[in-house]
Amino acid sequence: PNIGVSVMSVTKYIKVNNHRELYNLIFEHFRTNMLDLVLENCQENVRILKRYQKIIRFITLFFVYYVVPLISIVISFPILIMYYDYMVLGKELEHRYPFEAWYPFDKVKWYYAAYAWESFITALVVCIYTFSDLINVSYIAYICLELKLLGTQLKGLIKDHDIKQLNKSLNVTEIHYQIRQKLREIIIKHNFLSYISAQLDVVFGDIMLVNYTFGSVFICLTAFTFTVTPELYSTLRCFFFFISLVISIFNQCTIGQCISDHSEKLAQDLYVSKWIHGDRKTRQLVLMLIMRMQKPFQLTAKGYIAMNLCTFTTICSTSYQLFNLLRTMYVPKGN
Repeated sequence: PNIGVSVMSVTKYIKVNNHRELYNLIFEHFRTNMLDLVLENCQENVRILKRYQKIIRFITLFFVYYVVPLISIVISFPILIMYYDYMVLGKELEHRYPFEAWYPFDKVKWYYAAYAWESFITALVVCIYTFSDLINVSYIAYICLELKLLGTQLKGLIKDHDIKQLNKSLNVTEIHYQIRQKLREIIIKHNFLSYISAQLDVVFGDIMLVNYTFGSVFICLTAFTFTVTPELYSTLRCFFFFISLVISIFNQCTIGQCISDHSEKLAQDLYVSKWIHGDRKTRQLVLMLIMRMQKPFQLTAKGYIAMNLCTFTTICSTSYQLFNLLRTMYVPKGN
């Protein structure tokens, strides 16, 4: 498990570092352009912005309060179990470490130095693993926020007083021009969101493919190990690995589900935008946007399968079936 987590952390760091221009582009867009959609006289947009700010703040706090206890447990757990076995249970002193590593010196003699070094490396790996996820989840949350704001813009594309003026043939040319301009701005923003979503799908693809391909096996093996091993240290260690794996896969499937749901909801908002009152050019733009919305935004495992809650249930179901198979085949020692 340690090797697997280390490989995943390195992969995530390389992905973020190699695509830092994309991340900077997305950051600058959300910092400067997204707030153009929030009109002070539109209370619904303000409510949406406040609600999603709370959601993003909750996500950030969750990752912080998740990673701090996780690092504390992973670092302190081996030495606490070591002294518990030695001083409470009276067992022979067995030096334990956060992970097994080779040193060009006697690591028992320099136990605390080796333990401090491994604790630092462990904390670094966990931080890279977790905070790379935090960046990705936050960006997906902001994409969902902008899709929600675009939906509000679409629903208010043609206002009631515009319809009244059109029915009375007042300022027809100007009103249709303003409607087309608003619709063009929405299309431009939607195209940009579609582009960055596709690019993030490329960034996430390798990691999601590994999680989908081996997730069921890793979850099954860690769950099986902590249920059959008689040693407290191995039991708790595999249990925490099991929880971390489930949370990681659930996180990726959830963000995939959220971005798909928000992009599908945008198509529904377009249908109720009273676009039938627009002129021929407006309807052509609406048709263009409808065609673009036929396929919702998705995060996939290299294009093989969409990462959503259905995929998560499939992974969990497969893990449980493999777990039951191992439990059936397992014969304890001495039997």
